[in-house]
Amino acid sequence: MIAAAFWILTLVFAVRLYCVARWGSSTAFVGAIGIGVLGLFTTGVVVPETTIDAALGGVNFLHLIRNLCVTSAIWLVREGIFAAYSPDESYRCRFSHRPVAAGLGAVAITVPFLFQHFVPTSSKFVPENVQQLPIFIYAGVYMGLLALLAVSVLRICLRPQESLPVRVSSRVVAAGMALVALASVEEIAYMTALHNDVGSSSLHQVLYILFTPLFYGGVLLTSLGLGIPPAVKAWRRLQLWDRAALAFLTATLGRAYWSMSFVAWLVSIASSFFAERPSSRLYEYVIRSSDHKVALSGRSTPMLAGRVLEAVQARFDGGIGSLESVLPVKEVR
Repeated sequence: MIAAAFWILTLVFAVRLYCVARWGSSTAFVGAIGIGVLGLFTTGVVVPETTIDAALGGVNFLHLIRNLCVTSAIWLVREGIFAAYSPDESYRCRFSHRPVAAGLGAVAITVPFLFQHFVPTSSKFVPENVQQLPIFIYAGVYMGLLALLAVSVLRICLRPQESLPVRVSSRVVAAGMALVALASVEEIAYMTALHNDVGSSSLHQVLYILFTPLFYGGVLLTSLGLGIPPAVKAWRRLQLWDRAALAFLTATLGRAYWSMSFVAWLVSIASSFFAERPSSRLYEYVIRSSDHKVALSGRSTPMLAGRVLEAVQARFDGGIGSLESVLPVKEVR
Protein backbone atom coordinates (compact mmCIF):
# COMPACT_ATOMS: atom_id res chain seq x y z
CA MET A 1 0.00 0.00 0.00
CA ILE A 2 2.85 2.40 0.77
CA ALA A 3 4.41 1.75 -2.64
CA ALA A 4 1.04 2.27 -4.36
CA ALA A 5 0.55 5.57 -2.52
CA PHE A 6 4.06 6.68 -3.52
CA TRP A 7 3.68 5.96 -7.24
CA ILE A 8 0.17 7.40 -7.46
CA LEU A 9 1.29 10.54 -5.66
CA THR A 10 4.29 10.77 -8.01
CA LEU A 11 1.96 10.56 -11.01
CA VAL A 12 -0.35 13.21 -9.55
CA PHE A 13 2.69 15.42 -8.90
CA ALA A 14 3.75 15.12 -12.54
CA VAL A 15 0.24 16.05 -13.75
CA ARG A 16 0.02 18.97 -11.32
CA LEU A 17 3.47 20.19 -12.35
CA TYR A 18 2.40 20.09 -16.00
CA CYS A 19 -0.74 22.10 -15.17
CA VAL A 20 1.31 24.72 -13.33
CA ALA A 21 3.78 25.02 -16.19
CA ARG A 22 1.06 25.10 -18.86
CA TRP A 23 -1.87 26.90 -17.21
CA GLY A 24 -0.63 28.35 -13.92
CA SER A 25 -2.52 26.10 -11.48
CA SER A 26 -2.17 26.30 -7.70
CA THR A 27 1.42 26.03 -6.47
CA ALA A 28 0.23 25.14 -2.95
CA PHE A 29 -1.00 21.75 -4.13
CA VAL A 30 2.16 21.16 -6.17
CA GLY A 31 4.28 21.96 -3.13
CA ALA A 32 2.17 19.69 -0.93
CA ILE A 33 2.32 16.80 -3.37
CA GLY A 34 6.04 17.24 -4.00
CA ILE A 35 6.82 17.21 -0.27
CA GLY A 36 4.49 14.23 0.12
CA VAL A 37 6.41 12.35 -2.57
CA LEU A 38 9.65 13.12 -0.72
CA GLY A 39 8.12 11.91 2.53
CA LEU A 40 6.96 8.62 1.01
CA PHE A 41 10.33 8.20 -0.69
CA THR A 42 11.94 8.08 2.75
CA THR A 43 9.81 5.04 3.68
CA GLY A 44 12.15 2.86 1.61
CA VAL A 45 9.92 2.23 -1.42
CA VAL A 46 12.82 3.01 -3.80
CA VAL A 47 15.98 3.18 -1.67
CA PRO A 48 16.16 1.22 1.63
CA GLU A 49 15.66 3.28 4.78
CA THR A 50 18.96 2.10 6.25
CA THR A 51 20.85 3.38 3.21
CA ILE A 52 19.26 6.86 3.37
CA ASP A 53 19.51 7.13 7.15
CA ALA A 54 23.15 6.05 7.11
CA ALA A 55 23.93 9.24 5.18
CA LEU A 56 22.26 11.20 8.02
CA GLY A 57 24.22 9.53 10.80
CA GLY A 58 22.36 6.25 11.13
CA VAL A 59 20.38 7.29 14.23
CA ASN A 60 16.86 7.61 12.75
CA PHE A 61 17.00 11.25 11.65
CA LEU A 62 15.24 9.96 8.54
CA HIS A 63 12.19 9.31 10.72
CA LEU A 64 12.10 12.96 11.78
CA ILE A 65 12.53 14.19 8.20
CA ARG A 66 9.71 11.93 7.02
CA ASN A 67 7.35 13.18 9.69
CA LEU A 68 8.19 16.81 8.98
CA CYS A 69 7.56 16.20 5.28
CA VAL A 70 4.16 14.63 5.94
CA THR A 71 3.16 17.44 8.32
CA SER A 72 4.25 20.10 5.81
CA ALA A 73 2.41 18.35 2.99
CA ILE A 74 -0.89 18.18 4.88
CA TRP A 75 -0.48 21.80 6.01
CA LEU A 76 -0.04 22.88 2.37
CA VAL A 77 -3.00 20.74 1.29
CA ARG A 78 -5.08 22.53 3.89
CA GLU A 79 -3.92 25.93 2.62
CA GLY A 80 -4.72 24.97 -0.97
CA ILE A 81 -8.14 23.62 -0.02
CA PHE A 82 -9.01 26.74 1.97
CA ALA A 83 -7.85 28.98 -0.88
CA ALA A 84 -9.98 27.03 -3.36
CA TYR A 85 -13.16 26.59 -1.32
CA SER A 86 -13.39 29.66 0.94
CA PRO A 87 -15.59 32.49 -0.38
CA ASP A 88 -13.17 35.07 1.06
CA GLU A 89 -9.64 35.14 2.43
CA SER A 90 -10.54 35.93 6.04
CA TYR A 91 -9.08 32.57 7.08
CA ARG A 92 -5.59 33.97 6.38
CA CYS A 93 -5.95 36.17 9.47
CA ARG A 94 -6.11 33.14 11.73
CA PHE A 95 -2.87 32.26 13.46
CA SER A 96 -3.16 28.58 12.49
CA HIS A 97 -2.89 29.53 8.79
CA ARG A 98 0.22 31.68 9.10
CA PRO A 99 3.66 30.30 8.17
CA VAL A 100 4.87 30.96 11.71
CA ALA A 101 2.31 28.41 12.97
CA ALA A 102 3.75 25.78 10.64
CA GLY A 103 7.23 26.68 11.87
CA LEU A 104 6.20 26.32 15.51
CA GLY A 105 4.63 22.95 14.72
CA ALA A 106 7.90 21.77 13.17
CA VAL A 107 9.81 22.97 16.24
CA ALA A 108 7.35 21.18 18.57
CA ILE A 109 8.01 17.94 16.71
CA THR A 110 11.77 18.36 16.43
CA VAL A 111 12.75 19.44 19.95
CA PRO A 112 11.59 16.26 21.80
CA PHE A 113 13.28 14.14 19.14
CA LEU A 114 16.64 15.78 19.90
CA PHE A 115 16.45 14.89 23.62
CA GLN A 116 16.18 11.13 23.12
CA HIS A 117 18.79 8.48 23.75
CA PHE A 118 19.74 7.86 20.12
CA VAL A 119 19.68 4.30 18.76
CA PRO A 120 20.68 2.74 15.41
CA THR A 121 18.33 2.89 12.42
CA SER A 122 15.18 0.83 12.87
CA SER A 123 12.01 0.41 10.81
CA LYS A 124 10.10 0.16 14.12
CA PHE A 125 11.80 3.15 15.70
CA VAL A 126 8.82 4.49 17.69
CA PRO A 127 7.38 1.17 19.01
CA GLU A 128 10.84 0.04 20.09
CA ASN A 129 11.71 3.30 21.84
CA VAL A 130 8.38 4.76 22.96
CA GLN A 131 9.28 4.01 26.58
CA GLN A 132 11.59 7.01 26.32
CA LEU A 133 9.58 10.08 27.32
CA PRO A 134 11.09 12.31 24.57
CA ILE A 135 10.10 9.76 21.90
CA PHE A 136 6.60 9.47 23.33
CA ILE A 137 6.20 13.27 23.28
CA TYR A 138 7.76 13.55 19.81
CA ALA A 139 5.45 10.97 18.26
CA GLY A 140 2.40 12.19 20.20
CA VAL A 141 2.86 15.80 19.10
CA TYR A 142 3.37 14.70 15.49
CA MET A 143 0.24 12.55 15.44
CA GLY A 144 -1.79 15.18 17.28
CA LEU A 145 -0.86 17.85 14.73
CA LEU A 146 -1.72 15.52 11.85
CA ALA A 147 -5.12 14.79 13.39
CA LEU A 148 -5.89 18.50 13.82
CA LEU A 149 -4.82 19.36 10.27
CA ALA A 150 -6.73 16.41 8.81
CA VAL A 151 -9.94 17.35 10.63
CA SER A 152 -9.57 20.95 9.44
CA VAL A 153 -9.28 19.78 5.82
CA LEU A 154 -12.15 17.32 6.31
CA ARG A 155 -14.52 20.04 7.54
CA ILE A 156 -13.99 22.38 4.62
CA CYS A 157 -14.07 19.56 2.06
CA LEU A 158 -17.61 18.69 3.18
CA ARG A 159 -18.94 22.12 2.19
CA PRO A 160 -21.37 22.15 -0.79
CA GLN A 161 -19.70 22.60 -4.18
CA GLU A 162 -21.42 23.40 -7.47
CA SER A 163 -18.79 21.97 -9.79
CA LEU A 164 -18.96 18.20 -10.27
CA PRO A 165 -15.18 17.55 -10.48
CA VAL A 166 -14.56 19.82 -7.48
CA ARG A 167 -17.33 18.09 -5.53
CA VAL A 168 -16.00 14.62 -6.31
CA SER A 169 -12.42 15.71 -5.57
CA SER A 170 -13.37 17.28 -2.24
CA ARG A 171 -15.30 14.21 -1.11
CA VAL A 172 -12.43 11.87 -1.96
CA VAL A 173 -9.96 14.15 -0.16
CA ALA A 174 -12.37 14.29 2.81
CA ALA A 175 -12.46 10.49 2.96
CA GLY A 176 -8.66 10.39 2.85
CA MET A 177 -8.31 12.98 5.60
CA ALA A 178 -10.85 11.12 7.74
CA LEU A 179 -8.66 8.00 7.53
CA VAL A 180 -5.54 10.02 8.35
CA ALA A 181 -7.24 11.54 11.41
CA LEU A 182 -8.49 8.13 12.53
CA ALA A 183 -5.04 6.60 12.05
CA SER A 184 -3.46 9.43 14.06
CA VAL A 185 -5.84 8.94 16.99
CA GLU A 186 -5.35 5.19 16.82
CA GLU A 187 -1.56 5.59 16.83
CA ILE A 188 -1.71 7.90 19.85
CA ALA A 189 -3.74 5.25 21.67
CA TYR A 190 -1.21 2.60 20.65
CA MET A 191 1.79 4.63 21.83
CA THR A 192 0.07 5.52 25.09
CA ALA A 193 -0.65 1.85 25.77
CA LEU A 194 2.98 0.92 25.08
CA HIS A 195 4.45 3.81 27.05
CA ASN A 196 2.31 3.08 30.10
CA ASP A 197 2.49 -0.71 29.63
CA VAL A 198 -1.30 -1.00 29.44
CA GLY A 199 -3.14 -3.77 27.61
CA SER A 200 -2.12 -7.16 26.30
CA SER A 201 0.48 -7.85 23.63
CA SER A 202 -2.25 -9.03 21.24
CA LEU A 203 -4.02 -5.67 21.61
CA HIS A 204 -0.75 -3.88 20.92
CA GLN A 205 -0.23 -6.01 17.82
CA VAL A 206 -3.72 -5.23 16.49
CA LEU A 207 -3.24 -1.51 17.04
CA TYR A 208 0.16 -1.64 15.35
CA ILE A 209 -1.21 -3.45 12.29
CA LEU A 210 -4.20 -1.10 11.93
CA PHE A 211 -2.09 2.02 11.46
CA THR A 212 -0.62 1.28 8.03
CA PRO A 213 -3.87 0.57 6.12
CA LEU A 214 -5.63 3.50 7.79
CA PHE A 215 -2.88 6.08 7.35
CA TYR A 216 -1.56 5.12 3.93
CA GLY A 217 -5.08 4.37 2.71
CA GLY A 218 -5.87 7.97 3.63
CA VAL A 219 -2.77 9.19 1.79
CA LEU A 220 -3.82 7.14 -1.23
CA LEU A 221 -7.35 8.58 -1.30
CA THR A 222 -6.06 12.12 -0.78
CA SER A 223 -3.64 11.66 -3.67
CA LEU A 224 -6.43 10.44 -5.94
CA GLY A 225 -8.71 13.29 -4.87
CA LEU A 226 -6.07 15.93 -5.57
CA GLY A 227 -5.47 14.37 -8.98
CA ILE A 228 -9.08 14.71 -10.19
CA PRO A 229 -9.21 18.48 -10.94
CA PRO A 230 -5.95 18.63 -12.95
CA ALA A 231 -6.94 15.49 -14.84
CA VAL A 232 -10.30 17.04 -15.77
CA LYS A 233 -8.57 20.29 -16.67
CA ALA A 234 -6.10 18.50 -18.94
CA TRP A 235 -8.98 16.51 -20.48
CA ARG A 236 -10.81 19.72 -21.32
CA ARG A 237 -7.84 21.73 -22.54
CA LEU A 238 -6.42 18.92 -24.67
CA GLN A 239 -9.91 18.04 -26.03
CA LEU A 240 -9.24 14.36 -25.50
CA TRP A 241 -12.90 13.38 -25.91
CA ASP A 242 -13.08 15.08 -29.29
CA ARG A 243 -9.85 13.47 -30.45
CA ALA A 244 -10.94 10.02 -29.29
CA ALA A 245 -14.38 10.41 -30.93
CA LEU A 246 -12.83 11.65 -34.17
CA ALA A 247 -10.38 8.75 -34.29
CA PHE A 248 -13.12 6.22 -33.48
CA LEU A 249 -15.50 7.53 -36.14
CA THR A 250 -12.75 7.61 -38.73
CA ALA A 251 -11.77 4.04 -37.84
CA THR A 252 -15.33 2.68 -37.98
CA LEU A 253 -16.85 4.72 -40.79
CA GLY A 254 -13.98 6.10 -42.85
CA ARG A 255 -13.62 3.31 -45.38
CA ALA A 256 -17.30 2.37 -45.53
CA TYR A 257 -18.66 5.89 -46.01
CA TRP A 258 -15.91 7.57 -47.97
CA SER A 259 -14.22 4.69 -49.77
CA MET A 260 -10.78 5.56 -48.43
CA SER A 261 -7.79 3.50 -49.43
CA PHE A 262 -6.26 1.47 -46.64
CA VAL A 263 -3.21 3.75 -46.39
CA ALA A 264 -5.33 6.93 -46.44
CA TRP A 265 -7.57 5.41 -43.76
CA LEU A 266 -4.62 4.69 -41.45
CA VAL A 267 -3.18 8.16 -42.02
CA SER A 268 -6.56 9.75 -41.29
CA ILE A 269 -6.91 7.81 -38.00
CA ALA A 270 -3.42 8.81 -36.88
CA SER A 271 -3.96 12.47 -37.80
CA SER A 272 -7.17 12.52 -35.74
CA PHE A 273 -5.15 12.38 -32.51
CA PHE A 274 -3.10 15.43 -33.49
CA ALA A 275 -5.76 17.54 -35.19
CA GLU A 276 -5.33 21.25 -34.50
CA ARG A 277 -9.10 21.79 -34.14
CA PRO A 278 -10.67 18.41 -33.36
CA SER A 279 -14.08 19.97 -32.59
CA SER A 280 -14.25 21.59 -36.01
CA ARG A 281 -13.32 18.34 -37.72
CA LEU A 282 -15.93 16.50 -35.68
CA TYR A 283 -18.60 18.96 -36.77
CA GLU A 284 -17.61 18.51 -40.40
CA TYR A 285 -17.67 14.76 -39.83
CA VAL A 286 -21.24 14.87 -38.49
CA ILE A 287 -22.43 16.93 -41.48
CA ARG A 288 -20.69 14.72 -44.04
CA SER A 289 -21.96 11.59 -42.34
CA SER A 290 -25.53 12.92 -42.32
CA ASP A 291 -25.34 13.90 -46.01
CA HIS A 292 -23.92 10.53 -46.89
CA LYS A 293 -26.74 8.65 -45.14
CA VAL A 294 -29.32 10.77 -46.97
CA ALA A 295 -27.62 10.08 -50.28
CA LEU A 296 -27.72 6.36 -49.56
CA SER A 297 -31.43 6.41 -48.64
CA GLY A 298 -30.98 6.12 -44.88
CA ARG A 299 -28.26 3.51 -44.85
CA SER A 300 -27.84 2.36 -41.23
CA THR A 301 -24.79 3.23 -39.17
CA PRO A 302 -23.11 0.66 -36.90
CA MET A 303 -24.77 0.89 -33.47
CA LEU A 304 -21.75 2.06 -31.45
CA ALA A 305 -20.65 4.54 -34.11
CA GLY A 306 -24.23 5.82 -34.29
CA ARG A 307 -24.26 6.47 -30.56
CA VAL A 308 -21.00 8.37 -30.77
CA LEU A 309 -22.44 10.47 -33.59
CA GLU A 310 -25.56 11.16 -31.52
CA ALA A 311 -23.42 12.22 -28.56
CA VAL A 312 -21.37 14.52 -30.76
CA GLN A 313 -24.52 15.99 -32.32
CA ALA A 314 -26.07 16.50 -28.86
CA ARG A 315 -22.96 18.39 -27.78
CA PHE A 316 -23.12 20.72 -30.75
CA ASP A 317 -26.84 21.20 -30.11
CA GLY A 318 -26.15 22.12 -26.48
CA GLY A 319 -26.99 18.71 -25.01
CA ILE A 320 -25.00 16.51 -22.64
CA GLY A 321 -23.17 14.31 -25.09
CA SER A 322 -19.71 14.89 -23.74
CA LEU A 323 -17.77 15.38 -20.55
CA GLU A 324 -17.25 19.07 -21.24
CA SER A 325 -20.98 19.81 -21.17
CA VAL A 326 -21.58 17.72 -18.08
CA LEU A 327 -18.83 19.21 -15.90
CA PRO A 328 -19.09 22.88 -14.87
CA VAL A 329 -16.21 25.21 -15.56
CA LYS A 330 -15.15 25.91 -11.97
CA GLU A 331 -11.81 24.39 -11.09
CA VAL A 332 -9.60 23.90 -8.04
CA ARG A 333 -6.69 26.31 -8.23
